Amino acid sequence: MIWASKSGLARRAAAGLAAIMFTGTAIAGPVIIRATGPSAKAYPAGRQLSDNAQLALKGGDTLVLLDSRGTRTLSGPGTFPAVATGMRAGTAQTAARILANTGTSERRGGAVRGGAPTAVETRSPNLWLVDLTKSGTVCIADPNAVHVWRSSTGKAEDVKVSSASASGTIPMAAGASMGDWPKSVPVTDGAEYTITMEGMAPARIKMMTVPAPASLEDTASQLIAKGCKTQLDLLVASTQGNGPTG
Repeated sequence: MIWASKSGLARRAAAGLAAIMFTGTAIAGPVIIRATGPSAKAYPAGRQLSDNAQLALKGGDTLVLLDSRGTRTLSGPGTFPAVATGMRAGTAQTAARILANTGTSERRGGAVRGGAPTAVETRSPNLWLVDLTKSGTVCIADPNAVHVWRSSTGKAEDVKVSSASASGTIPMAAGASMGDWPKSVPVTDGAEYTITMEGMAPARIKMMTVPAPASLEDTASQLIAKGCKTQLDLLVASTQGNGPTG
């Protein structure tokens, strides 16, 4: 597959982030993503732990942590260090891709027989792409360069976007999964928008602007603080897998 990006700055940022994550620099303390069980109140989501913290969990406790090594799940009872050794293979590259590639980009496969559209991933390839099918709060790093994503690419469609004071369309060609937010509908912090696609219930989203993140921990903290659940779920899903668990 070919990954094409318009943003040279984003590519340099991605390379820089990956380089930092592969060096021997001390790991910052992880951010708590989720906590359930009897000790949940002691570990609120969004709290950043010190890198030498010891976590005392009771039976029934589950704690999900995220730092530059990836996502880690702890299950009680027991006492666990906040930072574990080891890194999930590909975490740095994945983080660099989903955090820094803010320009419009498209995944394209090989030749297609019979004119059938190329299949695309069912999970957004980038944290800052607005999922056209999901309602909720969406965090954006640059309100002047907002890009969108859809998982179903079988047909061409003009996606309708409206706010309290403006409306516009996003033309999506058959086979295309990404597009540009219409310039006729300005994006402002805290504003709400309705997205209408054929055959689907309208999606209602609220845009929240955040500073360009410097790390996985910083990104997770901002997403939690702003209530951007869909993006937080994507961040966790993209950095979990074969990492250490407790």
